[in-house]
Amino acid sequence: MYHIIFNPVAGKKKAVKNLRVVEKMLTEQNIPFFVHQTNAEHDAEEIAHVLTKDGADLIVLGGDGTLHEVLNGIVDPSLCRLGLIPSGTGNDFAEKAGIPLEVEKATHLILNGRTKPTDYLEVGGVRCMNVAGLGMDVDVLERCKKGKMKGKMKYLLSLLQSLFAFKGYRIEVQSEGRQETRDVLIAAACNGSQFGGGIAICPTAEIDDGKISVVVVDCIGGKWKIIKAFMQLMKGRVLQYPATTHFVCDSVRFLPEKPCTVQLDGELYKDIPFDVKIKTGLNIFR
Repeated sequence: MYHIIFNPVAGKKKAVKNLRVVEKMLTEQNIPFFVHQTNAEHDAEEIAHVLTKDGADLIVLGGDGTLHEVLNGIVDPSLCRLGLIPSGTGNDFAEKAGIPLEVEKATHLILNGRTKPTDYLEVGGVRCMNVAGLGMDVDVLERCKKGKMKGKMKYLLSLLQSLFAFKGYRIEVQSEGRQETRDVLIAAACNGSQFGGGIAICPTAEIDDGKISVVVVDCIGGKWKIIKAFMQLMKGRVLQYPATTHFVCDSVRFLPEKPCTVQLDGELYKDIPFDVKIKTGLNIFR
């Protein structure tokens, strides 16, 4: 029995069209399934928690936000098999995991029944599938939530606004004997390699190496250098930028000088410590 956790508003309702295809494919093959529709924030988390108390195979039919909720609802990730039908706007984790964006191919991948161990992050007690960060990426997301536009254009407009308005954060970076204070544009702990619908924050990150990839971009040199840094980020070259520090580790902590919002898989959190550990053993169809 497959339990499909379905977000009807994901991807400008792309999920609705994808659900019809998945239902048809499962029905034609006489494979039992049940659809659990989300109607509000945290529904996916609550549904996943109930379903995995006694073990269940879950299929997430939504985007990175729905996947984030489901991951946080699973009782024991090592005992759950998790499938993903990418149906959001960005689908950043799916791209890194090699999960097809075409609904038929993604469904076939799940029906083949092969899972691979996959890492995830734990940040202040909250699970994160893809990328956790603070800095300009959070400023962009906060602007997105206030804006009226939809989709990637909303993100790009918010990004342009943030480039000229964001002033950076002072943080202390602590990791396995490393301790330094930095003025940062972005500080990110990565399991996956991209966020924001394809922006490559850490192209070398792997989702099954048992390591956190840390990327810290210093906020130096005025607005034009900040813009240059973000241009390198947009081109997937931020690791080559002189003001970027990159290292891998098992744990890392970012201590902001002032309280600030952080993002986990694009979801905003205001009151959690940015204390990151790597977790292994989640079984994902990929």
